[in-house]
Amino acid sequence: MTVRVQIPPVLRNAAGGRRAVAAEGATLQDVLLDLARQYPSLALHLFDEQGAVRRHILCLHASDAIRPRDFAARALKHGDEVVITNALAGG
Repeated sequence: MTVRVQIPPVLRNAAGGRRAVAAEGATLQDVLLDLARQYPSLALHLFDEQGAVRRHILCLHASDAIRPRDFAARALKHGDEVVITNALAGG
């Protein structure tokens, strides 16, 4: 399944300067792994040294904010749109 992934401005250089890219995958986890395969420098920002999605990565899909612990369970369908963003902390 092909989905459209919007890349945040801070990560666009790592994605060849693109604002949005196409990626393949049945789950959000699969899509991020495909992005890492296509753009190895982007992988450094998305995944830690153990291969886990970094805690500060957050994705938006179908009006829901999805945290890394739920990426593998989040099913996608062809033509979906995903937005990568950073989780904000503070108070």
